[in-house]
Amino acid sequence: MLKKWGKEKDDTAEGVKKDPPQDFTKDTGTIHEDEHKPERKVNTILRGSKVTGDISVSCDLVLSGDVEGNITAREDSNIVIKGSCKGNIETGRGNVDIRGELQSGNITTGGNVSISGKFTGGEVKAGGKIYVNCEFTGRLEGNEIEVGPHAHLRGELFYREFITISRGAKVEVHLCRMQETGKGDNKTPEKKVIDMKQPVKELSVRDISLAGSVK
Repeated sequence: MLKKWGKEKDDTAEGVKKDPPQDFTKDTGTIHEDEHKPERKVNTILRGSKVTGDISVSCDLVLSGDVEGNITAREDSNIVIKGSCKGNIETGRGNVDIRGELQSGNITTGGNVSISGKFTGGEVKAGGKIYVNCEFTGRLEGNEIEVGPHAHLRGELFYREFITISRGAKVEVHLCRMQETGKGDNKTPEKKVIDMKQPVKELSVRDISLAGSVK
């Protein structure tokens, strides 16, 4: 037994590699750069800085300071809020990551949204996934919604494909599944609520996954 154990120890010392730990946050809307892609340009507003007025950026933005105004980004620009923003955030196909605070504003993006800080806005619309792990009051609309274990949600949740509520989360919400239907000959997508669950009083839930209709 001892000899065998010693051999395994030597194999490890000689460079036997173990699989790296799995990154469970990679699909939660948090921004992760692809190592194989060229380095992206990033605008940074440092902690202690304060900007009053609207901001328009053409590359990624990391905000560690304070902004009073709307933030608009082009195409696939990512926005990370580590400080505070009082206004709306809009980006074409980029991701939005709220680690600090968003006050009195909405989020609109064709990408993913992650909210782990403070959100006192009203509405979040995402073409991808929305991850919330904080106190949230308002409206969420996304292709997929994940509610983290430390979340406390009040409001409305509109999803198209899938919703997950983790153990420990507290929710008081309307759950609505949506689908897009063709309208007339031009087939313009029209959003339609096809199922709905009445709001429940404050409830602590275990791991719940809902795909398709809510019963």
